[in-house]
Amino acid sequence: MAGPYNDALPKARATGNATITVDWKTTQPVQDTLGCIDACNGWELDMLVKLPSGIYIDPVANPGDLLTSPFVTNPRDSFADSQPLETIVIGSAAANGLYRVVIDKFPFDGTVFNPSWTGSQASVQLYNGATVIGPFFSVPPASCTTQRFWHLGNLTKSGTSYTFSTVNTCTDTKP
Repeated sequence: MAGPYNDALPKARATGNATITVDWKTTQPVQDTLGCIDACNGWELDMLVKLPSGIYIDPVANPGDLLTSPFVTNPRDSFADSQPLETIVIGSAAANGLYRVVIDKFPFDGTVFNPSWTGSQASVQLYNGATVIGPFFSVPPASCTTQRFWHLGNLTKSGTSYTFSTVNTCTDTKP
């Protein structure tokens, strides 16, 4: 695995349940260092998934649920425990269709946390059960500078199967 953490690997889940994790830096500094614009500041990343219905699952506003519709959840909010790891699970009962996988680096204004992706060591892993889906992303692309959203790609669910299409771009608006 490329990236700083082995604990980013998913819990054992049956095939048909997709687990997506993002981890970064070996600690999660949560303070801004005056005058610093890169690796001396902290990062707070959120894992987002845009459902086929257009609704986003995220750790704060809509963490979702695996037991009720939409059968998609974000069970870990890194901000709650200052551990640099976020997870999304798309359950086997979730709707078939396209799920956009996005990492949100906030706040965008740079007054707190890091305005840049540089030095974050962000690493993303995707699994269907225990089987790897698509590539591991070891860092955001070089074109990501201070943009807020990193759109990794699109996960298409069909029954218990998933296919991943890489996008790997950054933008200042939610994809």
